[in-house]
Amino acid sequence: MADSFAPDIGGIERQVEALARRQIAEGHDVTIITAVADPVEMDLHVVRALNGRWLTVAFPWRNYRRVAEVLDAGPIDVIHGHFTVASPIAVYVTRAASRRHIPVAATVHSLWWKVSIATRLTSVPFGWGVIRAAWSGVSSVAAGHVQRTLPRVGPISIVPNLVDTSWWQPGEPTRVTGTDEIRLILVGRLKKRKHVDEFIDVLAEVRKRLPDDVPVRVSVVGEGPRHADLQKQIDRLGLSDWVQLLGHREPAAIRELLHSSDLFIASSRQESFGIAALEARAAGLPVVGYRGNGLADFIADGTEGVLVHDAAEMVDALTVLLNEPDELDRLRKTTLAFGPSVGPDQAINSVYELYRRAQAMHSRQDLSTVS
Repeated sequence: MADSFAPDIGGIERQVEALARRQIAEGHDVTIITAVADPVEMDLHVVRALNGRWLTVAFPWRNYRRVAEVLDAGPIDVIHGHFTVASPIAVYVTRAASRRHIPVAATVHSLWWKVSIATRLTSVPFGWGVIRAAWSGVSSVAAGHVQRTLPRVGPISIVPNLVDTSWWQPGEPTRVTGTDEIRLILVGRLKKRKHVDEFIDVLAEVRKRLPDDVPVRVSVVGEGPRHADLQKQIDRLGLSDWVQLLGHREPAAIRELLHSSDLFIASSRQESFGIAALEARAAGLPVVGYRGNGLADFIADGTEGVLVHDAAEMVDALTVLLNEPDELDRLRKTTLAFGPSVGPDQAINSVYELYRRAQAMHSRQDLSTVS
């Protein structure tokens, strides 16, 4: 279950749907419980909360009948809760499942450590202590945040997001770097936490360091509440001939854009995983992003891209890559030479291993109850 799901658009929504479809294709019976009441036509069994999103966030137990109908309908092998910073429905359902002695697996899709106080406060009405679960994070850094935030829950697994990396692979022939212009691409929701505004400031500084005859095109794919502000920033900095805000694009169109680009920019400094970056990496693009987040699990610095500590280092890295096409071409060739280290089989196997750990904890609980 997840507090956010379609028709909401975002990483966790995509992942819950992708995981459900993969498990159904493998013969499993999957039900999704979500706090999103808005209906959308889809071929999945989705149990939605009562109308009134903020009431559900504040009082998730108002949905106790709907939750109970799912949990009490018959034998359940495992409940898989998907958590962000504040996930009242996920907490409520996993707690209800624990009270019924149903095995619980939990995956955290956010970086918790800097918001650990908020995370704990939002769980006060429910209590982590009554949730007996096998915990995981979507990356090594996310798992570390869970361990520091909830130090008593036992070992934390790494369950990477499920991305069909083969679908994103480029066809032949691939684009030759810099044949007409150097093309950068960024894909993500235009929200504050994606730090697209900081990247635009980086571009303004990079432009000052480049010769006037270096042709650059930057495509920003995605929609969100900061679109108008970002366009004003682009115009103010004189970058409208470099940067285009393309808005929302369907996956096939994004794949085409990736295959015709030279470099992917992961602008967020707080990326728990980096789905768009992994898709770009699978499409054969080197990635420039920040250290200390989920990208480090599948982007090798100097081989599959460049990982930087801060905006100043990103300015330096982009200046080199845009001013020295041979270095950018080297990164593209090393990225294309082998597939990404994280793939769908690894992801689904880690999910099932998490489920086995949850079921083993459940069995031990039963034995302790009997004794």
